[in-house]
Amino acid sequence: MAEASEYRDHKKRLLSVLIAAYGEDVSPLLEGLQSCIEFGIPDTWQIEILVSDQSDQPHPLAEAWNKLPLTTYIHSESKGRSTNRNELAKKSNGHYLLFLDADALPKTSGFLNRYCDYAEGAQVIVGGTAYMPGHKSEKLRVKIGRIKEEIAPSVREQNPYSSFSAFNFLIRREVFERVEFDSSITKYGHEDTLFGRSLKHHCIDIMHIDNSAYHMGIDEDAEFMEKTKDAVDGLARLIDLGQIDEDVLLYKYYRYSTKAKLNGLLRLAYKLFGESLKNRLSKGKGPLILFDVYKLLRLSSFGLKLQYKKPLG
Repeated sequence: MAEASEYRDHKKRLLSVLIAAYGEDVSPLLEGLQSCIEFGIPDTWQIEILVSDQSDQPHPLAEAWNKLPLTTYIHSESKGRSTNRNELAKKSNGHYLLFLDADALPKTSGFLNRYCDYAEGAQVIVGGTAYMPGHKSEKLRVKIGRIKEEIAPSVREQNPYSSFSAFNFLIRREVFERVEFDSSITKYGHEDTLFGRSLKHHCIDIMHIDNSAYHMGIDEDAEFMEKTKDAVDGLARLIDLGQIDEDVLLYKYYRYSTKAKLNGLLRLAYKLFGESLKNRLSKGKGPLILFDVYKLLRLSSFGLKLQYKKPLG
């Protein structure tokens, strides 16, 4: 385990790179970060890297990871994606926190250097998501990701909060301590949706820059569709609790269909075609628009009533 005294100079700004893991092999990400450190960062900055793993047992490579420069592996017994990120922040020492998903990979060697260059002029910075050319490009997850996630900063800035993603972002420590992730979200999906809404509620500005990380952990089509179903179900629960607004595009479409009195027809369509549509997409078949159709039909099947949004505390 890296000792703080080995590398921390309190006269310098410290960037904590925080990786929430769930049993994944984070070796490629750690190797990529080491390359970024070797590339160089501004002289006034230093780095620490923390990995918090919520798998049932410590990862077999944990000892090797702890031997990497500036790196600490933590086996966490808590559960939940939001809780994992919140605990990482508490265990870190940085003035700035860079959250990366375990299946991320810096797109360039200047990845950390670029964040350091921008950090002092922003409260929150979203670097963006990219997909490596040729890497599992036939998978539905990649096809959808290229359309919905691989977006230029100039486009993301037009709707800065709805474009927020927790996959690859930097935040000042004092800002994170005001908002944190909602630890009540324990299942897949929408912890970053609520985080973005909290940033908006607290009038915290988001800067979108071109500093992408590749999304390398690509699900098989059937697994991706199962996660999509879970995410829609999670969204339905949040809508029912009044915790979602029109920044979420699927909810916006649901409001349109409700006001047009189409929800009865959509619920019937889900009963008739929902499962077959999901199965078709799970086999990688059909045009990509069917993905959004499936999500709207699934959400409509809950028969949710529109209501006023619950104020954030």
